[in-house]
Order: sequence, then C-alpha cells, then structure tokens
Amino acid sequence: MLKELLSGIDRKSEYVFTCINGKVKDFKDSFKSACKNAELKDLRIHDLRHFFASKMVMGWTSLYITRELLGHRTTQMTKRYSHLVPETLKKASI
Repeated sequence: MLKELLSGIDRKSEYVFTCINGKVKDFKDSFKSACKNAELKDLRIHDLRHFFASKMVMGWTSLYITRELLGHRTTQMTKRYSHLVPETLKKASI
C-alpha cells in the first residue's frame, strides 16, 4: 500500500525525502524541521513507531505481522508499542 502511495507522487528524485543537495543525510534534522513547520510540539521520531503499531493493531493486524514490520524479536515488545484505545476494545467485545 505504501509503495503504491509513493509511486503516485510526482518526484524529481529517486529518494522519498530530499533536500537541496540531494538525499537527506540526517533524518533527525529533517524531522525537527517538519515538526516546526507543522507547529507540532513534543513529537519524537520514536512516537511514530508507537503510532504505527497502535494503528496496525487497532486495524486488526495481528501482533505477529506488526512485530515483523517493526522488527521486534518478541511479541511482548510489540505489545508495549501497540496502545489500544477504549473504542477498539469496545468494538471487539460486541
């Protein structure tokens, strides 16, 4: 799905993230700039992993698949990353 989404973007480079001189060499600086431009405060790159895991599990993707996508060795670690919201638990119980 991501590959399809990215292939639909009109790009002038083979890289997804670019800067004036070519590819981004330090993603952290680019991430900080993007957060500043979007007026997002207190957001860390690591928060994106938590968000991804939570969305995967709330979308009924198995912990095993989510674990593989995140590169975790154990499902226990994936559980730490995947925070369920109460609405998801409620839907599962109906």
